[in-house]
Order: sequence, then structure tokens, then C-alpha cells
Amino acid sequence: MSVINHLREIRTGKGLTQKEVADALSISKDSLSRYETGKQDPRLDVAIRLSKYLEVSMEILYDVAAD
Repeated sequence: MSVINHLREIRTGKGLTQKEVADALSISKDSLSRYETGKQDPRLDVAIRLSKYLEVSMEILYDVAAD
């Protein structure tokens, strides 16, 4: 399951650059770019940090429909 569906959209909607998010999460800008393009999925701990930093649920980040 990829975060490609919403990660870039959420980040840009909040007016954040890849560098700002990467620096805040202590990951490389290249890693964040790979997450956004679907070339790589983040590890669970990184996905949780992304969710918290961007203030969105994991369901939204991963585009999982909540029942």
C-alpha cells in the first residue's frame, strides 16, 4: 500500500516544501521524494511521524476507507 495517493497533496496543501518535511522528520529529501512518487513506501515509524507532523490520520495518508 502506497502513500503516493495523498502525501504530496497534503504536504503542498499545507505550504510545506520537501526539505522542510524531511528536515523535521530527520529523513532525506530523496526518501521523501521516493515516498511521494510511489517508488518506495516509508517504514511504519516514518509513516507514523509523517502522519503526526502533517496532522492527518494514517487512514487519510494511506487512503484507507474507514468503515
